[in-house]
Amino acid sequence: MSEKKYFSLLTFALVVAFASNSFASSATGMLRKTAGESKVAPVSVSAPAAVVSYTTRGNTDSDFARQEWLNARRMYADGVYQPKNVARLDGDGSKVIMLQGFHWYADNKWLNLPNGWWGMLSSKAAEIGHAGFNMIWIPPMSIGSYYPTEYYNLHSQWGNKAGLKQAVSSLHRAGVYVLADAVLNHRNGTKDWYDYTSPDWPTTVIVQNDEWPGFSGQPNNAKSPNYDQGQNEHGCRDIDHSQKIVQDEIKIFLRWMRHEIGIDGWRYDMVKGYPPYYVGLYNQATSPVFSIGEYFDGNRQTLVNWVDGTDSNYGKKNASTVFDFTTHFNILNAVETDNFTNLNDNGRPSGVIGWWPAKAVTFVENHDTSPRDPNFIANATTEYKTQRMMGYAYILTHPGVPCVFWSHYFDWGSNYKSQINKLIQIRKNAGISSTSRMGIMQATNGLYAAVIDGDRQRVVVKLGKNWGWQPGNGWTLATSGERYAVWTQNR
Repeated sequence: MSEKKYFSLLTFALVVAFASNSFASSATGMLRKTAGESKVAPVSVSAPAAVVSYTTRGNTDSDFARQEWLNARRMYADGVYQPKNVARLDGDGSKVIMLQGFHWYADNKWLNLPNGWWGMLSSKAAEIGHAGFNMIWIPPMSIGSYYPTEYYNLHSQWGNKAGLKQAVSSLHRAGVYVLADAVLNHRNGTKDWYDYTSPDWPTTVIVQNDEWPGFSGQPNNAKSPNYDQGQNEHGCRDIDHSQKIVQDEIKIFLRWMRHEIGIDGWRYDMVKGYPPYYVGLYNQATSPVFSIGEYFDGNRQTLVNWVDGTDSNYGKKNASTVFDFTTHFNILNAVETDNFTNLNDNGRPSGVIGWWPAKAVTFVENHDTSPRDPNFIANATTEYKTQRMMGYAYILTHPGVPCVFWSHYFDWGSNYKSQINKLIQIRKNAGISSTSRMGIMQATNGLYAAVIDGDRQRVVVKLGKNWGWQPGNGWTLATSGERYAVWTQNR
C-alpha cells in the first residue's frame, strides 16, 4: 500500500493554543476513540478433547514429541478443526500494553533456575498483571528455540512442557494474554541439518538456494525446486512455505499451541524470510487475538507494505501488527543526540505510528537490539539508562501498542521500574490507545513536546535538555525524571 494512501487515512489537523489554556483538534480517517477501558481477560477457545495413548510412547523427549505430533494431526488438521472467531486486540483503539517476557540470557544455558525460565514467568505473573501489562511475548517453546528442530519437543532451554503450561495458566489468571514466538522461516533437523522429525518433513521442503548442498545425483539435489522468497538464515535450513505439507503442518502446530498450551497469539520471527501472505494464512487458520511480525528494517514504507500484505481483505481488519523499527531507530537517535527533529514528519510521528498506528508495536529496545553482552544490563551506564527512560516516556504516551523490555523493567532496579509503572498508569488513566489523536508542538535541538488526546485526559510529554519549557496553565505535572516530564489535563 502506498505512502499516499496511508497518509490520507491518518492525516488530521491538530491545533494547540495555550494562550487561553484551550486545545482544539480534529481528526479524520481511521483514528477513533473507544469507551472506557476494562480489565483484559484471555479469550476462551474450545477444542476437541485430547486423545493421547501414553502406553505407545517411548521414554525419551523425542518419543513424547512424536506422539504429541501424531495426536495433533488427528485433532487439528484442516477438515477436522475449524477455528472460531475471536475478538482481535490489534485494531483501532487498542489499549494493550505489552511486555517482552525474556532476554537473550534468560535460558538455562546462562541461568541456573530450578524451574527454568517458565518458572520465573510463573513467579512474576501476578506482578506483571498488577503493573498494567495486558500481554506478554514469550520465547520460542520448542527445543532449539530460534533454531527449532522438533516442534513438539517442549523440553527446551527455557524449561519443560509442564512448566510452560503452568506459566501460561498463571499469566492468564493475572489477566495477561500470552503471545508465543513462532519461528517458521527456518528449521534444523533432529540430529543433522535436514532430518526432520515431529513433524516429519522430506528434504524437498528446503529451498533450492539454501546453503545446504543437498544430495547430488537426485532431482534438485533432493531440495525444493523453488528458491527462497525472502532473506536467508544461514544457521538453519530455509523452508519453502509454498508447499502444502509445510502449510498444513505449521497450521496444525500453531493450533496445537493454542489449545494444548493455551497460547493466545503470535510473534512471528524473521518475517523478512517469507512473504506476508503466509502470515495471513496462518492467522486465518488459528484465530489469534493478536499477532506481530518482526520485520527488522527501519524503512517505514517497507514495514507498512508488509502489514498490508498480511490481509487481502478490504479494511485490513485482521492484518498483523509489526514492530515499529522506524520509531525505535529514530527515538534512540534523538535521545542520544538531544536532537528531536527526526521525530517530526510534518506534524505527525516519523515512525509507523505516523501512518498506521493501529498496526504499530513500539519499543525502546528488545533482545535483538540490546547489546549482546551477558553483563551489559548489570553494567549499563546511568546515561544509557536515562536515554532509554526518555524512550519509554515517548512510547508510553504516544499512539501504537507499546512494548517494554523485560531487562529494563526487572533488572534495572526498583526506581527504574517505578518510573515505568508511573508512565503506564498515566497512559491508562488518560485512556490513551493505539490510535489516539496527537500533535507535535516542538521537535528541535534540545526539545521535543507533544500533546496526546486520551479518552479521559489529555497528556503533554516533553523530552530533552530544555529545562524551561512548560505547557502553560491548567496542566498538572504527573511525573518527571532526567530529561523528561509528563503533564495531564482532564478533558
